[in-house]
Amino acid sequence: MKLFLASEAKHPESIEKLRRFIGGSFKGKTIAYIPTAANGEEPFGSWKQNSSTWKVVNTLGAKVTSVQLEDYKNSSVIAKLKNKDLLWFAGGYPGYLMYWIRRCEIDKVLPDLLKKSVFVGSSAGSMITSKKLSTTEWYLGEGEPGADIIPGLGLVDFEIYPHYEDSLLSQIKKHWKKGKLYLLKNGEIITVVDGKIEVLGEERILQR
Repeated sequence: MKLFLASEAKHPESIEKLRRFIGGSFKGKTIAYIPTAANGEEPFGSWKQNSSTWKVVNTLGAKVTSVQLEDYKNSSVIAKLKNKDLLWFAGGYPGYLMYWIRRCEIDKVLPDLLKKSVFVGSSAGSMITSKKLSTTEWYLGEGEPGADIIPGLGLVDFEIYPHYEDSLLSQIKKHWKKGKLYLLKNGEIITVVDGKIEVLGEERILQR
């Protein structure tokens, strides 16, 4: 299983790190781009015109298919995710995204999908890989009340705080209660390859 967990996947440094992670080129690759998290945060469907990430993804030279989970509402969407080189979960609200992942039963088949596909997370897309969504419940400036009652994917045993800035540390410490929290600045990545964790950037961890 290969996970590429970014604070901001569209960041130029993130794109270059992803390019190297998948072997050096996007040409000939297939990407399923899942923008659903953005629909929980912005007017529905506005990502099509306003998302800079969507624009960046379409400049990579890969074959990109947008897969908006709300258009399917059930497990029929899984056929659109099979045999893709990258499953790209974009940013927005993690709890909203996990609701749709579970409603569409993607969580049940994701381990099998990831035998062939690379999981690419950006912000919310990275946060959902943890067992719990406690961080999104209180995320500074953009908390998502109620998200903590929805289990995450449980692909990793830590949580991620994306878009981290040093000035936020004291506030984050007041909220963080238990477990391991990685603080990622934009352009930084956590990769997980068959359970081996590597931070591409500065490693910052809160652990209690």
